[in-house]
Amino acid sequence: MDALEQLVARMESGDLPLEESLREYQRGMELVRSCQEALDEAQRRIDTVMEASAPPSPGPTDQNDSTKVPDIPESDDTPF
Repeated sequence: MDALEQLVARMESGDLPLEESLREYQRGMELVRSCQEALDEAQRRIDTVMEASAPPSPGPTDQNDSTKVPDIPESDDTPF
């Protein structure tokens, strides 16, 4: 990131010849890609940690559990 900031400062100064500006621009694009890859990797690591620390999902429900209230879909054509 520091190298990219320094490169931008040199380019913004307007003192670079065209050829050198083009080389610096190309180098800047490489640095941007590198920074993006580092950010993507950090995000993957964060996602992995978050998934590992997430509470476990409830297991399958027992169809014979008499304490569970049945899920009855609401319908507008219920007679009562």
